Amino acid sequence: MGMGVGRCTVALLVGALGFTAAPAASAHEVLPDLSMAKLIDLQQTRLSDGRPVLRFSTTIVNVGAGAFEVHGARTSPSEMSQTQRIFDSTGTFRDVVTSGTMVFGGDGHNHWHVNNLATSELFALNGNKVGTSNKRGFCFWDNIKYRLTLLGAPRSAFYQAAGCGTLDSSAVAMGLSVGWGDEYAATVPDQYIDLTNVALGRYRLQVTVDLQNWFAEINEANNVTWVDLQLRKQGQPKILGYGPVA
Repeated sequence: MGMGVGRCTVALLVGALGFTAAPAASAHEVLPDLSMAKLIDLQQTRLSDGRPVLRFSTTIVNVGAGAFEVHGARTSPSEMSQTQRIFDSTGTFRDVVTSGTMVFGGDGHNHWHVNNLATSELFALNGNKVGTSNKRGFCFWDNIKYRLTLLGAPRSAFYQAAGCGTLDSSAVAMGLSVGWGDEYAATVPDQYIDLTNVALGRYRLQVTVDLQNWFAEINEANNVTWVDLQLRKQGQPKILGYGPVA
């Protein structure tokens, strides 16, 4: 007869010694974490109608544990309802309707936008708001590699521009993978703050993603970045300092 210990014997020994088997890992949600990269490409320039403006590039990033994915469904000729798809660790998901809406972009992009996903504001250093960007709608996809060292970050872009749809789309799905960002360049239409009634001096340009807290994410406290600058009569604005970034 062999000296091997059978499975039943092992189980009895484990129980007698007071050990218990580790439970199987349960599924848990893997939320995105929306934040902002450093504000760049700040320019004092003029529109074709002569108005002075401050242009700048913004990049919304996802530094969370899961993808940021939003679906839209047509509710009228010019609007879609908006649903966030929240994934869990097993790959399944649940859809949560948000209070926000999607609108069709009339700025030459000809696709659907999440309305007010990012908010750009200019403040005097005493705290008074003196301007808000004309840019209101944002369609997002993986176009900037931001932090691919994050767990779950894909090596290549997963979400594409095609997810933003067209005028004829009855539904759209756009997203931002873990570790990726979506850049809106300073040259994009409406990506500016009108300086017509803004005096020369020192200001803070502040950009916030999901100001209304429509979307579930890991951390709601890191959605803001800023840059302090001095508007000058000639040349480009002087950078005085930067706020926190993702």
